[in-house]
Amino acid sequence: MFKSIDLFAGAGGLSCGLTHEGIESVVAVEIEKDFSETFKLNHKDCFFINDDIENIDFYQLMQKVNIKKIDLICGGPPCQGFSTVGKKNEKDQRNSLFWQFLRAVEEINPKMVLFENVAGFKKLYKSAAFNTLELELQKLGYQVKSDILNAADFGSPQNRKRTIVVGFKKGILFDFPVPTHSKDGDLFTQKYNALSDAISDLPHLNANESKQSYLKSKTKYQKEMRGCEQILTEHNSTNYGERMRLIMSMIPENGSVKDLPSQLRPKSYFGNTYARLNKDLPSPTITRNFGTPSSSRCIHPHQDRALSTREGARLQGFPDNYIFYGNKTSKNLQIGNAVPVHLARAIGKEIFKSLSTN
Repeated sequence: MFKSIDLFAGAGGLSCGLTHEGIESVVAVEIEKDFSETFKLNHKDCFFINDDIENIDFYQLMQKVNIKKIDLICGGPPCQGFSTVGKKNEKDQRNSLFWQFLRAVEEINPKMVLFENVAGFKKLYKSAAFNTLELELQKLGYQVKSDILNAADFGSPQNRKRTIVVGFKKGILFDFPVPTHSKDGDLFTQKYNALSDAISDLPHLNANESKQSYLKSKTKYQKEMRGCEQILTEHNSTNYGERMRLIMSMIPENGSVKDLPSQLRPKSYFGNTYARLNKDLPSPTITRNFGTPSSSRCIHPHQDRALSTREGARLQGFPDNYIFYGNKTSKNLQIGNAVPVHLARAIGKEIFKSLSTN
């Protein structure tokens, strides 16, 4: 196993995928309490720090955990404040997390660095943040490669694009993973995992209902997610009011707010709100509000409710034995903010190959 440090670790989607491919998270840092508890419940051998990264002296930390060499630092700093990153104003708190990530890289000096962020990161604020990241990593002795990867191309039942930046020391060779899945499948790729491939073994829910018994698994993806689990958890729906139930009942297959009669439409709205998911396609990018019908397309294909917490976790690739801490709103936030596990696995496999060859 290679050793990594996960910064801005969240609920652990990135670490979950990397660990699966032989890259163990030995240290993780996350400031949010519920996120931290979730990470600790699922990565029990990891030295976890629930604190602001600015308070951490990484030189002292390495001595404390008695680890002489770290192979990888990974993480995705929140993008607030990236507009001022290129100016390198150390007093600007909005971009401090970006510089704290680079400070950790400098103090720990790992063999490789994995930075992930929103799909538009490369062009954000006239590319100031991306150009600065690349330049600073080069100053620290890293060669840099970057790409925009879609989780669906690697087995996730969700279209979710992320910018991935990888830094690697001289003597290490790295290439981004080649897609294993595609829209229609061909000689070299499998067909995309659709929404139904991920969740059709989860039982029907009415409003304000939860169930703990699985239906028969129908796909390879479902069997992978279930593992040895016998009791279904986190499969629940909200207690919707009468008007919301009426609205959802009137949305046709693959429909949206545009299919509602005018008297039921809100005064202002986006075209993909109050919208049903297509069971035959990967889902669109799920957000923290995937349990809220009025949010971006997240209503079940044929049930009058938004996705359950377990269904959201399935779309992000978290196995069914993954434990989430907090109330439902917090759990959905943790899931919606996570790196898709299958995307993390695909990148992790290539990083493992690079470190092994080196």
